[in-house]
Amino acid sequence: MLDLEEKLLADRDGSLRRKLIGDLHELQQRLQGELRQMNSRSRYVELQGAVQAVTAAVQVLQTLNVPAVSGQPVKSKNSK
Repeated sequence: MLDLEEKLLADRDGSLRRKLIGDLHELQQRLQGELRQMNSRSRYVELQGAVQAVTAAVQVLQTLNVPAVSGQPVKSKNSK
């Protein structure tokens, strides 16, 4: 299990999850601002990829099935 995954599973009140989503939204806005400026073609492609990655990370965090969010127990991939 990744360290971040362990921290999110232990995040009973959802504060870590909300902070991460907020930080990612700030990063997303900053990257989108950079996209609106003059960039080389390669830099523009890099920025687009970064925006897509941040958007995907936000979506994962928003749909993450953790006890604090869903009220349901989390099933480990290793549990039988």
